[in-house]
Amino acid sequence: MTALLTLDNVCLSFDGVPLFSGLTLSLENSQMLAIKTGVLDGGTSLLKLCNSTLEPDSGKVLYASKQSNELTEHDLFTKVGMQFESEGLLSMYTVLENCKLPLRFHTRLTDHVITNKVLSLADEFGVNDLLDKYPYQLNDVQTRLANLLRLLVIAPKIFLLDEIQSGMSEQLRHNLLEKLVNYIHKNECSMIMTVTAGDMDNFADKKFQILHHSLVNY
Repeated sequence: MTALLTLDNVCLSFDGVPLFSGLTLSLENSQMLAIKTGVLDGGTSLLKLCNSTLEPDSGKVLYASKQSNELTEHDLFTKVGMQFESEGLLSMYTVLENCKLPLRFHTRLTDHVITNKVLSLADEFGVNDLLDKYPYQLNDVQTRLANLLRLLVIAPKIFLLDEIQSGMSEQLRHNLLEKLVNYIHKNECSMIMTVTAGDMDNFADKKFQILHHSLVNY
């Protein structure tokens, strides 16, 4: 069976300094991966390679055997999406409007249908209280949750989550992961989550650590 996402011998550098060399990764349907990251070791860049925000110096990033330049913008939009750690929300819109924007741009759904989808997912994940807030009113944890809600509204086949657990209480972390795992199983999608010290990783089918410019199992 062809993997949903494949990184094949990927190399990436910045200003001549190597970040990844010979990086290989495969993500199957309904699979969840945890990638342990440290300070400035490339966790966010790895996720951006996975959604083609960053292009590798060499190697291939494949979505079910197709490279991103072989996909339409809409196809890529439905295949892979990323929850940003601290950016991604437009300052002039509330969280509700931020979550509605991608479907307004990429689909022909009515505003009523889009709004109801946002409200339903906000209720499911317990973040209704964020909907009328502007990005400047959110703390770091709330910003990650708002970005997650927008990603859930988009509903890609592959979820890329960037240190979403950071700064959360143990109870919030546990509740969120339980809901995420249920969502992934119910909707038959897949997930890659970067984790740091203290984060939970028991949800993962496979666990990796960024080490020596590549990934190793842990």
